[in-house]
Amino acid sequence: MIQIILPTILVVIILVIITIQVIYPRLWMELSFMMDKIQTSRKIKKYSKQAIPTTAVDLLETHARKTPDKPFLVYRDVSHTYNEVNKRANRLAHLARQSGIKRGDTVALLVRNEPAFVETLFGMAKLGVTSALLNFNLRSKSLLHCFDVSQAKTLVIGPGEDLMNQATEILDDLKLRGIRIWVLDSKGLPLPDGMQSIEDAMNNNLPPDKEELDSNPPRSVRQGMTLKDPFVYIYTSGTTGLPKAGRMSHYKMMASGDLLNFFKMNADDVVYVTLPLYHVSALFFGLSNVLNKGATMVLRSKFSATHFWADCRKHDVTIVLYIGELFRYLLARAKEPDDADNKVRLAVGNGLGADIWQQVQSRFGITQIVETYEATESNFGIMNLDNKVGSVGCWGPLMRTFCPIQLVKFDHTTAQPVRDKNGRCIVVGPGELGLLICPVNKTFPLEGYVGKKELTQKKMVFNVLRDGDAYFNTGDVFTQDKKHYLFFKDRLGDTFRWKGENVATTEVAKVLNEIEGVIETSVYGVSVEGNYGKAGMAALILQPDVKFDPVSVFKHVTNTLPNYACPRFIRLPEMLEHTATFKQKKIQLKQEGFDPEIITDPVFFYHSVERKYVPLDKEMYTNIMKGVLRV
Repeated sequence: MIQIILPTILVVIILVIITIQVIYPRLWMELSFMMDKIQTSRKIKKYSKQAIPTTAVDLLETHARKTPDKPFLVYRDVSHTYNEVNKRANRLAHLARQSGIKRGDTVALLVRNEPAFVETLFGMAKLGVTSALLNFNLRSKSLLHCFDVSQAKTLVIGPGEDLMNQATEILDDLKLRGIRIWVLDSKGLPLPDGMQSIEDAMNNNLPPDKEELDSNPPRSVRQGMTLKDPFVYIYTSGTTGLPKAGRMSHYKMMASGDLLNFFKMNADDVVYVTLPLYHVSALFFGLSNVLNKGATMVLRSKFSATHFWADCRKHDVTIVLYIGELFRYLLARAKEPDDADNKVRLAVGNGLGADIWQQVQSRFGITQIVETYEATESNFGIMNLDNKVGSVGCWGPLMRTFCPIQLVKFDHTTAQPVRDKNGRCIVVGPGELGLLICPVNKTFPLEGYVGKKELTQKKMVFNVLRDGDAYFNTGDVFTQDKKHYLFFKDRLGDTFRWKGENVATTEVAKVLNEIEGVIETSVYGVSVEGNYGKAGMAALILQPDVKFDPVSVFKHVTNTLPNYACPRFIRLPEMLEHTATFKQKKIQLKQEGFDPEIITDPVFFYHSVERKYVPLDKEMYTNIMKGVLRV
């Protein structure tokens, strides 16, 4: 009897497995991914119950103790071990503590991609201090705005004369606010009144005992801190308005360190980071995962297509971080016989177009591309686990039980969901455009923005499918196919992305409105063939007696705005359309783009070589669309 039953049971099990594989081929992959997330959640929950929670600081100190000579950072071909980085972070922590900086305070960092960034970040974190990560491309009023938003009382400036000059532009305002300013490497040069070199600050405030300075501050200085406290502030424009500082908690930093578990990341991996560390991608996919695994991160101050693969080969890089433009620049270079001669097995990032996806894999020999989606301030993220071309990932029935995100109908003008007769949002079907929203609850809390609660509330949608529910409005439009793969389509609202950065149209408009003779400005993003994101375009209404000055306007925007925010096209219409409530209508402007055969108004192009705006004609338009003329 047993001899008959056992084979029958085995056959049934095999049939069940085959049936599941046919009906839901991704089941085992999704189960594996979810189990990893559950284990991460349990681990961090355990940390959160400690009197003083385990944070990224403890991970750094543990690696410095257990593997002191392991390279943590490689910068300009120089290795910086875990022990060396930890010691330098300790010295900054002791200085900050001696200077009265304490748990709960905020320090703003204006530092490029280099070891000094990581050392300062962790030096402050050792005290339970939040670091506001300033975009080092910002100038003048934009920089001052972001500093003020952080509510910081101390500004740390990294090495480099250009950073010093940027801070000098707002020095008078900072002095009026009573801000302490430290310069990490002044190269012995005299500093303006109001700035102090970090060396002088240490000499004046710290004892000469080197052993004491190199030692970890006592964990007790973080007494009272929780994993919900902010580790850093990262800036975003959301969908409207000026840049806002998004809270990124210690919980998020720790959880992010397990994001690449599914792809078997380990201590032997070497991660190449050319993206700015003040962004989510570099900080959470890069630094957090490297630190969690005790791996190595190769840092470059900025992306270089010329040196990219040479760096990867030189340092045996196994994982690279990207934005879509990065690979377009690499593909634009002449083919080399050693293009695929590298150890890169994983590329992680966002914005890689389906049109070049397979070219990237075949030409550079990259085994797996992990396209991701995560808005800076959002409470969830999506990852492409199985190389589906063009997709940010699959969110099937099993994943929806874990996190029931929705794609709903929306209004282009308001960037808000459309409601049915019962006041509920309308879920769209496969292939339809839908606004992505995510539930906000205990499992997926929204950490929100610094400042007034209204800033965070504006990103919320309530009573979506039932009374009392709450969702986060990403402001981003997706489609989903019948197999539940998600594809990013567009960003709603006034902000747009260009060169991997968020551009706040309100901020750009304010700068353009400062130009003498400008009555009104409408700023928006337009698509450019072969480029990810949207290029900035501005429609200017001038006073009747004022002529457009292409040289002075170019000079004004380049002196005031970071390069990525400077409008690439300027249009001079006779009037702008408005709604009944006097809001600008931008949909038609966006649709018309910058095609001189569609637009009868004068259009000018941002010419970086001639250093002025030049009239855009049909030939120039064609060259831009063919990629001959870089935007």
